[in-house]
Amino acid sequence: MIKWNNKVPQKSISRLYNQTVSGIQDDELIDEVGYALYARCESVISATYAFEKKCMFCINCSAEIPLVNNVFSCSCGFNATWDEFKKSFRGKQLYAANALPVFLDYVKKYPKAKTYGEKLICIDILIHSFHIRMSGSKSLKNKDPKKETVKLNRPTGVNIIEGSLTDVILFLDKLSEIDEYSREKKQWRSIVENANGGTILKNRPNVNQGTQASINFSCILKIFVQIYQSYFAEKFSSH
Repeated sequence: MIKWNNKVPQKSISRLYNQTVSGIQDDELIDEVGYALYARCESVISATYAFEKKCMFCINCSAEIPLVNNVFSCSCGFNATWDEFKKSFRGKQLYAANALPVFLDYVKKYPKAKTYGEKLICIDILIHSFHIRMSGSKSLKNKDPKKETVKLNRPTGVNIIEGSLTDVILFLDKLSEIDEYSREKKQWRSIVENANGGTILKNRPNVNQGTQASINFSCILKIFVQIYQSYFAEKFSSH
């Protein structure tokens, strides 16, 4: 039986951001959230590789195991048929699609983050990024998510945070309600509203809660695009 790592509860992430904006740097809490996201990212990456490349990372020992005769079989004792994999995968939001670079980047960088701020930046970028509709394009050169010509799909948060697409979009929107970043919040809203599922925000007032962590969306968007550009530049230069 394949058991994937669960999505991360919204209440854990909300607690982290609320404490941060209150000036509380809880190292245990940020690693609790950070590594829960890390584990979920590992499941997303493994499930995506298994689906696309017919090679998955063993859920017990992390060894790479190819699909042979319709069976994933690891020397540690783990076994799963292709049909069992598809059943475990279906409806779980485990497919990374074109957002794979975001999940890979987080798994690479979060364990190396030393300070509280560095860890929070990793989490910010992960949960506020998007799937991008590549439309056959080989890179994101000159593609800016602020431009209407760039088609954004659903937020990456839906793969890793508990809740439906609508639930996650509303949660991320609420997470960023703070006066200090009202200009950037407006920019974020305009981007999300054009993404898959984002129309839910068009008639929602931006009410300041006064308790949510401030988020520098301009910085996140810039890094988000850099992650994609770097990944696809490396991927296609090797072909």
